[in-house]
Amino acid sequence: MYSTKGIEVVATITELRSKTSELVEHAKGNERGILIQKNNEPYAVLISYEMYAKLLNEQLPMEMESEKASVG
Repeated sequence: MYSTKGIEVVATITELRSKTSELVEHAKGNERGILIQKNNEPYAVLISYEMYAKLLNEQLPMEMESEKASVG
């Protein structure tokens, strides 16, 4: 068994194919994203653009600090 790390909604690749629009709308209103499974294993996470931007903004400062530490 694997941990979904707080993700409350799980969909299969098949569901993603048949319900893409519905799942995208759900991801847009969900703060935790949708775990996509393939062959009963975690495969991807569908998140809103806002969540992506937030995660990216959190990651960039950490990368910059890491680069400063390796240079200095």
